[in-house]
Order: sequence, then structure tokens, then C-alpha cells
Amino acid sequence: MNLRTLLIGLFLATSLPALAQEDEDREGGIIGTGIVGTITELGSIIVNGQRIIFDGDMPVAGSVPEMTAKDLTPGLTVAVVATPNGDDWQARDIRQILPLVGPVTSVALDHLVVLGTKVIIGTSEHDLNTGDWVAVSGLWRGQDVAASSFARLPHTSKIARISGTFLTTDAQGRAVIGNTPITSITPTHLSTGDLVRVEGIPIGNTIQALRLETGLFDQPVSLVQIEGYYSPPQPDGLYTVLGSGLVAYTEMPEMISQTDRVVACGADGALGVDGEPHLSAQTDLGLDCRP
Repeated sequence: MNLRTLLIGLFLATSLPALAQEDEDREGGIIGTGIVGTITELGSIIVNGQRIIFDGDMPVAGSVPEMTAKDLTPGLTVAVVATPNGDDWQARDIRQILPLVGPVTSVALDHLVVLGTKVIIGTSEHDLNTGDWVAVSGLWRGQDVAASSFARLPHTSKIARISGTFLTTDAQGRAVIGNTPITSITPTHLSTGDLVRVEGIPIGNTIQALRLETGLFDQPVSLVQIEGYYSPPQPDGLYTVLGSGLVAYTEMPEMISQTDRVVACGADGALGVDGEPHLSAQTDLGLDCRP
């Protein structure tokens, strides 16, 4: 079996093997741990004392262009379902997380605009022009995406994508992700803070949805760790790590900073992990989990 090692810098999420053993069989097997982050290194390197190994031929779900695990490179953002494998962790499922896929509608020195949403690229060199299609990896920060990687796609590309947190609707009642309105589907079942994945046709600064799904993972997970940025708290105190689908409430909205990256954990759609065995997983392993 072609095994390689996937290191995910500060994004590694782990729980005790005992935790996975205790989270037995919701559907006949051990429930995995969710790991969400940007790949920083590949190879037999240990980060934070943990590593994840994977079959190089494992398909990467949702990848653009299509790839297998051996094609993963630093800068790509992934959501991994992993289970214990000795002292390491074995990937059971890998999904590429792409905040935006679509045509570039504006190019500036430090940012692009894709589907109406600003993509911060800093000083990254590129030769992109208006009309080029790109696949963007990175983290949501406010209504923008802070890109960690972006790739030009063939002009034959037709299906746009957006993946992010639903927080509001516009004056026309359309769900908005970042600054991109979603048209053609009225997502009446969405809750504030849901992680939404949309595929559709780009029309101006909107996306005409052909498919809409919620959640990061296709398999159940017991615990999720994700790095990202907090959203501004809503009037009722609800806030989330953007792109996570995990929510919490605060009575002190001024204490929720939206400018600093955080590493947060959650379970069952809630930000923060309460009770055993999740708390012991943090304490015993020193996980950087914040409520």
C-alpha cells in the first residue's frame, strides 16, 4: 500500500485512542476524529507529536481538479476523518475544502474578486486576468477569503463553487456566503452558522445553485478541531469559527476578536467541548482547544 504522511501544522486535531474506542459504532464502526486545516508539510515529519498517514491512491473528495491523496501539496485546505493507527492516525476520508471556485471578475495588487467575494492574496505572484477561472484554498476572514493557495483552471470549467458559513440573507431574501448571493434555491432549512457547500452556475457576482449541501464531513465524527477566524457575534450572541459549522453563544460580543486566527474544537455542531471524554482529550494531550 502506498502510504505517505500528511502533516497539517497547527491544524492537527487528535483525541485519545480511548476516545475513539469509547465512541463505538453509530453505524457498525469506530467514529473518526475531524481534522480541518491547511497542509503545511508532506513527509515523515512529526508536528505536535502527531502524524496522519494515508493511502496515496485514496481519492480526495471535492477536489478541483480531481486528485488522489498523493497529489496533495502544501497550501491546500482539507477536512480529514482519521482514526488511531498505533501511535499515528490513519485517514479514512479526505475532502478538499475550496472556499471559492469560479471566474475572476476583478484583479488588484493584493486581491482578486471571485463571485463577488474578495480573495486576499497578499504579494503572491500570478498572471491571472479577469475571466480566468480559479480554485481558491484558504480561510474565511470576515466576508473575505485569506488565500493559502489558488490555481488557474481550464477555460472549459463551468461549475462554480462556494463553501462557507451561512449568517445572513440580503434584501431579496437570498442566502449570502461572504459577499456572494445564492440564487435559484431558497434554503429554508438552513440555520445561522451552518457550513454550506454550493455548486452552480456563476452569474455576475452571484451563484445560481444547482446543488446545496451542509456540513464538512461525509462521515460522522466525534470531535472536530479547526483553525480559522471567529465571525462577528450575531444580535443574539451566536458566533462561529467561519467555515466550521460549529456555533456558540456569548454575552460579551466585544471579547470575540475577528482578526486573530484561533484553533477551536467542537462536537455535535457546538463550538467548545463539554464533559468527558472530550475534556480529558484536551487535558491529557494538551490540545489547543478553545471554547
